[in-house]
Amino acid sequence: MRMNTIIEELDRSSKTIAPEKLQEVIKKIKEHKRIFVYGTGRSGLMLKAFAMRLMQIGLSSYVVGETTTPSVQEGDLLIVASASGETGSVCMTAESAVKQGVDLIVISSAPESTLGKIHAPDIEIEAATKFATSKVSVQPLGSLFEQMLLIVFDTIILEMSQEEEGSNEDMAKRHASLE
Repeated sequence: MRMNTIIEELDRSSKTIAPEKLQEVIKKIKEHKRIFVYGTGRSGLMLKAFAMRLMQIGLSSYVVGETTTPSVQEGDLLIVASASGETGSVCMTAESAVKQGVDLIVISSAPESTLGKIHAPDIEIEAATKFATSKVSVQPLGSLFEQMLLIVFDTIILEMSQEEEGSNEDMAKRHASLE
């Protein structure tokens, strides 16, 4: 089985992300009352999971494109992720947000990409993309990128939830009850 290969890739990739970068992202998140997330495909799924966790720790979080998502306002925060940095809708959404005075967090594997030119990546994940293979991963397409997104997001939530006593109990109260 290749499970150990995946775990080794995750270990190597996680070591390339400086803890200070994660702290900067946490600081940015805490500075905003409303957090929006956007991505497509599997990256989008990881962002949706992150939005759920943000809500569970008591923050106002929204997924761009959902029917109940309000319009952004100046001073809101948008978090986007694209391994290639070339996903058209992600680039357009990021550009639109900047024009509307929305702060931006970018997570990508491609700092020289279109997205990277709109806003330099706050977190750069070493991984393959759907357009390019990588020496750091044997996994297909953007698998390592998406796995790392989940780890990065869960690390942020763990750090933020540890700051307050009783946080797990509070999160449990906000967990979906109609399931």
